Amino acid sequence: MEIFKNIEIQKNKITSAFLIKEALEKKAPFAESGQNALQIEPSISNSYGVITKENEITRYSVTLDVEYRLYNKKTKKVVYKNKASATSDYSAAVTFTGFATEIARKDTYERLADTVAEKMITDILINNLSEYTP
Repeated sequence: MEIFKNIEIQKNKITSAFLIKEALEKKAPFAESGQNALQIEPSISNSYGVITKENEITRYSVTLDVEYRLYNKKTKKVVYKNKASATSDYSAAVTFTGFATEIARKDTYERLADTVAEKMITDILINNLSEYTP
């Protein structure tokens, strides 16, 4: 996976981008400073799924969509761009505390970031971007 040794992941202050960056770094040897940069632009959408008759449990569906582009830092030329998406669910019961619901939501976001990171790495490898590395 030599290709990743010349790609740095751009910093982004959005929480979901940070989670994706962490997941990417766990899966591949990205550079601290490289000739190419990976820019990540995530967006999250939430929707209510199932609400029981008694309003005891609400199921939330969360979708993470990510547009990403790989570009040469010197020339600013985009050498590759694509999108990745993942969906996951979590439930919140009336008997859950706010803390338990927040942990379930956070775990869902981390799962989504991990799934999207895996898709991004696979996509970059499949599209043979090794020509952009020295």
